[in-house]
Amino acid sequence: MQFNRHTQALRIEALKNETHTAAAEVEQRARNLVNPASGLTNDYLNLFNEVVMLVEQFPSMPELIDDLLAWRPTSYREYFSKSPLPGRSSALEVYDQLDVAFRAAFDSVVAELDGQATGVVVQIRRHLRSKTDTDPAGLAAICEKGGASLRETLEKAVDIVNNGVSGMQKNAQARADRLLAVRIRAIKDLEDFYNKPLFPGPSDDDD
Repeated sequence: MQFNRHTQALRIEALKNETHTAAAEVEQRARNLVNPASGLTNDYLNLFNEVVMLVEQFPSMPELIDDLLAWRPTSYREYFSKSPLPGRSSALEVYDQLDVAFRAAFDSVVAELDGQATGVVVQIRRHLRSKTDTDPAGLAAICEKGGASLRETLEKAVDIVNNGVSGMQKNAQARADRLLAVRIRAIKDLEDFYNKPLFPGPSDDDD
């Protein structure tokens, strides 16, 4: 009888250890869900990775049409409210505690992604209604352009999630550099225009 009690006690202790280990693993997965650099998660961006994949592969895989047309924008809060992932509640708590300006900047990029994704899906639907399968080149062009635009914006979102404020600063600097390059080119074109004689003189052939 004493032996059985000892065995039962050992089993209970082992069960406690297993439960503690499992809880620790869940807690670790929850911590890993949120990127400490930003307080945001890459898992949310899988929503946009999915639509990019659908758009880019659709011309060669028309069977993806149902998945593509079923895609809908989902907010960060809505995504984790429905997520089965461990740490979803923690992800939302951290999100709500983010600096207001930083969160607004991230949400702005997400809104841009939502608009681009919805726009390209609408373009594809219209194309299919008007052209059916008689213009594969046109469909491919829509998907290529839409996919490229989505990827460019998605890179900004990934940079913010992975690098936090520094990612925002890098994006801002990249925009500033592009604007500066455009202005320099415009000034150069203007200078070339005014330096070009209005009425060219006679050429050597006219002598």
